[in-house]
Amino acid sequence: MQRIVGKAVIGMVAMMGAVGCGTPEEPADTSLAESLQAVAVTDGPDFIVKSVKGPASVQDGADFTATVTVCNQGTQGGHTDIGLYLSVDAVISVPTNPGPYTDQPAGMAPSDFLEPGACQTLSVPGQALVLTEGAYYLGAAADPLGYVPEIRETNNTRTGNRLGIGAAPDFIISDVSGPASAQVSEPFTASIRVCNQGTVSRGTVVALYLSEDTVISVPQSPSPYTDQFLGAVMVDSLEPGACRTVSVPADAALSAEEGAYYLGAVADPGNGETEFLEDNNAKAGSRLGLGQRPDFIVSKLTGPASAEVGQPFVASVTVCNQGTEGGETDVTLYLSEDKVITASTPEQPGDALVAPPQTAGWLEPGQCRALSMPAQAGGVPEGAYYLGAVVNGYHGSPELIADNNTKVGNRFGVGVGADFVVTQVSGPTGAERHAGIAASVTVCNQGTRHGGTEVEVYLSTDTSITVAHPPGPASDFLLGGTFVPEMEPGQCQTVAVQGQAPFDGAYHLGAAVDPWNTFTELIEDNNVKVGSRVGVGDAPDFVVTQVSGPASIAPGQDFQAAVTVCNQGTRGGGTDVALVLSQDTVITVSQPPSGGEDAWVGQAWVEHLQPGMCQTVSVQGMAHFAQRSVAYLGAVVNAYQSLEELIRDNNTKAGAQVGIGHGPDFVVTKVTGPARVTRDMPLSASVTVCNQGTSGGHTDVALYLSEDAILTPPSPYRPSWEPQVAHQFTNYLEPGGCQVLSLLGSVWVEPGAYYLAALANPQQWDGELLQANNTKVGKTVSITH
Repeated sequence: MQRIVGKAVIGMVAMMGAVGCGTPEEPADTSLAESLQAVAVTDGPDFIVKSVKGPASVQDGADFTATVTVCNQGTQGGHTDIGLYLSVDAVISVPTNPGPYTDQPAGMAPSDFLEPGACQTLSVPGQALVLTEGAYYLGAAADPLGYVPEIRETNNTRTGNRLGIGAAPDFIISDVSGPASAQVSEPFTASIRVCNQGTVSRGTVVALYLSEDTVISVPQSPSPYTDQFLGAVMVDSLEPGACRTVSVPADAALSAEEGAYYLGAVADPGNGETEFLEDNNAKAGSRLGLGQRPDFIVSKLTGPASAEVGQPFVASVTVCNQGTEGGETDVTLYLSEDKVITASTPEQPGDALVAPPQTAGWLEPGQCRALSMPAQAGGVPEGAYYLGAVVNGYHGSPELIADNNTKVGNRFGVGVGADFVVTQVSGPTGAERHAGIAASVTVCNQGTRHGGTEVEVYLSTDTSITVAHPPGPASDFLLGGTFVPEMEPGQCQTVAVQGQAPFDGAYHLGAAVDPWNTFTELIEDNNVKVGSRVGVGDAPDFVVTQVSGPASIAPGQDFQAAVTVCNQGTRGGGTDVALVLSQDTVITVSQPPSGGEDAWVGQAWVEHLQPGMCQTVSVQGMAHFAQRSVAYLGAVVNAYQSLEELIRDNNTKAGAQVGIGHGPDFVVTKVTGPARVTRDMPLSASVTVCNQGTSGGHTDVALYLSEDAILTPPSPYRPSWEPQVAHQFTNYLEPGGCQVLSLLGSVWVEPGAYYLAALANPQQWDGELLQANNTKVGKTVSITH
């Protein structure tokens, strides 16, 4: 089949021919690499492609853009070109005359002048022209035409992601999650997120599996079944680029034994749909402990930033039981030189023990307990360590999962000395080139001795602040610096740093304390902090600061949302704003009409905004969802990318979740009760319940006493470990209706301080639009004898 090749590709191939050919009398029988090796130099540039990334798929013949990072690791500066290639394998070969061409040229772009050690990220335009539709590797080559003599000529290529070219779907699983544990006889539900990164709309089947490892294998007859099939659901047609989260019911009692497993999922397990890639359909997700045992973990660990050798300190440790049965355990504290916490056992010593085992008490399934543990910074020389905790370190209690008992906390400086850190860096959101930029930097001393230091502020094009003295081409731009007066341990100071930005662009403000390493500190590698962003130039910069709308929407119903748009740039302007319904908090910008996951449901115009001004606009939307679902209400400003801005990747904002469909949505808006009650007296509480759904209905409300401000609700298969003290049904509540309930319950818990908490629809009966907003925690009540 004859193909028409784009001008850029033709030009590239022609230039390659000019370089790769010999004289008219001499055939070009040597490769390009051999030719270039002859002119390699010992002092010059050395260009490499550090990374290349493009879209997951594109229609045949369509234009696309790849992001390529090129670096010069040579001894001299220079320019180079970047060529894009499409390859059937992972080896990128630059085409040379007289051929044949193994890899297809797709595009080219020049770099700026790169000093030694400097890198540049380029947007390289390309065109997907291939003879056969299918899956290809996207690759890039620096100096593909061999114009620049380099120190090394054999390190110029890099292979990137695979790219589907043509008309086909491509299903992947992006996330698999489920409960942390389940009994062998207990059914459960897993959440699976499936995406179509192909170019055409299709539906597929998603299957759930139980696996002993992270390799999810679809059982095939007559081979032995390595992974166990748990259930499957059909996913309706997915638009290209769209994702959908589905719930898959599972029965873990089929044939699995007690133990630790991985939940995994496979899209299109029967290969019923022809896809670009058939080997990217499986994904392993969260772990599942199966059986009748506890499973203890450390969910949170914090301690001080430093202590002298032998000095006592206190750490805060939260221990949880995520198993299916109650149990008692202990927790131990360690100091480790790395992030791998190794518990000490009678058979083998581990990291330095700083707190002996302390009991966490009896924990019911789902229960957590916060402990304050006294410790002592001993058994280690002065230096930097990680604070670690180990629960059930001696394995006294059999668990469902035995290798999830450690937790790494904060860095810990042991010794006598200061430890300077930057805790905050902020500045203006926009500035004109060569105009003054005033940055505010907060520096703290989290060491054990007083001291003063210096701080410098930088402008960086990425979130990695590179400090070099003297400044070199690889370092970020030094905006300015100042001295920080002496600070006592635990003291902080905020200082101002002035400077001017020399170039237009989008930058991250960053700060480095003790940038010259002048002062000896307890920890030397925690001195850099990335802060706010600043756009430099003469343009507006539109951002969405708030999105609000109804709590629920009926399918096909018009609704109103309020979107606040601000201009934090240096020039005024107007813009458009689009309303989006998304299945997650990541708002994906796509041009309407969009039938994918992030669906455009309305848009409006924002009038001219001067720099620093904000405007709240009312946007009318309509939910074009035929099925009941839950979505985040979000907004995108400058949605068509038609306006020049200082920063282009800060235009989206996700708001609250919205229930879409016909049904009630019960929420507890207020919980009040007495400040003190004795165990022999009834407890009376007032609970306000509202229905913010689209249909009326009844519900019930349960009142609990919780040890912390987080209420752990029951599941359909397991009651809450937190004591329930009262229960009552509501009247029929119309949409928007509320009712105040007076609950009276018995107190039978141990004396102490408890949070009063209420839960609507505690049994999680089906029918509600949203079930993640049913709890409300009030103030504490003291239970006395």
